[in-house]
Amino acid sequence: MGRSSGSLAVAMTTLVASVLIPQLLLAPTPVSSSPAVLVPLLRTAVIRASPLLRNLVKAFLQEQAKQGVMQLIWKAAGHLKDKLLGGVGADAAGLVVFDISIGTSPAQAVSGVLDITSQLVWAQCAPCDACRTPAFRPAESASFSKIPCGSPTCPRVLGDRTACVGDGDCAYNATYYGAGNQSNAYTEGSFATETFTFGATSVPGIVFGCVASTTVQLSGGASALFGFGRGNISLVSQLGLSRFSYTLASDDADGSESVIRLGDAAVPQSQRSRSTPLLRSVMQPDLYYVGLSSIQVDGHDLDGIPAGTFDLQADGSGGVFLSSTWPATYLEETAYGALRRALMSSIESQGVTPVDAEDLHQLCYRRWSFSYVTVPALTLVFDGVNATMEVKPENYFFKDGLKVCLTVLPSKGVSVLGSLLQTGTNMIFDIGSGLLTFETPTP
Repeated sequence: MGRSSGSLAVAMTTLVASVLIPQLLLAPTPVSSSPAVLVPLLRTAVIRASPLLRNLVKAFLQEQAKQGVMQLIWKAAGHLKDKLLGGVGADAAGLVVFDISIGTSPAQAVSGVLDITSQLVWAQCAPCDACRTPAFRPAESASFSKIPCGSPTCPRVLGDRTACVGDGDCAYNATYYGAGNQSNAYTEGSFATETFTFGATSVPGIVFGCVASTTVQLSGGASALFGFGRGNISLVSQLGLSRFSYTLASDDADGSESVIRLGDAAVPQSQRSRSTPLLRSVMQPDLYYVGLSSIQVDGHDLDGIPAGTFDLQADGSGGVFLSSTWPATYLEETAYGALRRALMSSIESQGVTPVDAEDLHQLCYRRWSFSYVTVPALTLVFDGVNATMEVKPENYFFKDGLKVCLTVLPSKGVSVLGSLLQTGTNMIFDIGSGLLTFETPTP
């Protein structure tokens, strides 16, 4: 899909998945910069983004199945015991790409990845070692300004892990943990302020990382990452937004676009919305956690899931959080096993068996036989009144060549609701009220 007139849509050509920056950049106090004063200038914005490329997910699923049960156990605040929160490797860094303008005289269009699991905003800046083109060209912008070590903004951005040396720039080095052979991708550069433009509204003074060197390879022409997490330097926080939303579209339909709404535009689009509280982990405060009460298949709660499996613990471990950059959903191993057994039983009752029933880390069927199956209904039950999310079969079964595979995989330590599961649902993050509201858009 190419850009259309008046649209901020961009095409993606390669599979991308998620990365999570360690909380190296957690700010103890709000960043001292101008956007907080300019909140009225960005009351609302609607951004058109690329569709979720389901047809490119198979490489991700195949790689993750090889990994077995993914170790997602927290080691300490901001770090992981083993691999992730990544994807298939350093070449995997996001599923939703959109354009905004950065700089002035003139403003430059920059394509970036939406990542709700990160608070960092960064853009590759020319000249840049190993960066893709086109990169942002700060020398051509009249409003670009590096943040020096002596600025009070620098320690507030970097917390107690300041990277300043003498009178130099406010530098940073962020490591991203992924799966596969390239598990330690990084970006490094210096913090700066710049004007970001959303539609007709320009907001000066946005703090972002100006990347000088990186091994993170973004897709679809993207050269930036826009963190929408809860941290003080996320784009959401710097803009002073109390809420945002996205509706991820699939590339199955011609002309489909994902839609990101900011501020006052992020409201329910129908009368079918339901809400659940947003939870917060003391260990990973930037992430958006929710309380998952149970999982139902064909209206029945799954058996065999121990009480407390999805609970967010007092020390911040465990729980269930959402990702805009992981395509697959990960469930704690016992919950995954219960779901797999229930789906297998229902489908086997229709005379269809898995391709490899002994492979406990995935569930795949021959595509021709699966086409005759009535797919069991999957429902997620969240904390709250009638907070149930009915998930469409195409959101949890994926057509992979001659096979159809379940897009839910086993994990240990934490569960993640991925972007495929969210596709087609309007996800509203009301940070001010502490609620996640979700609804299926009106056809």
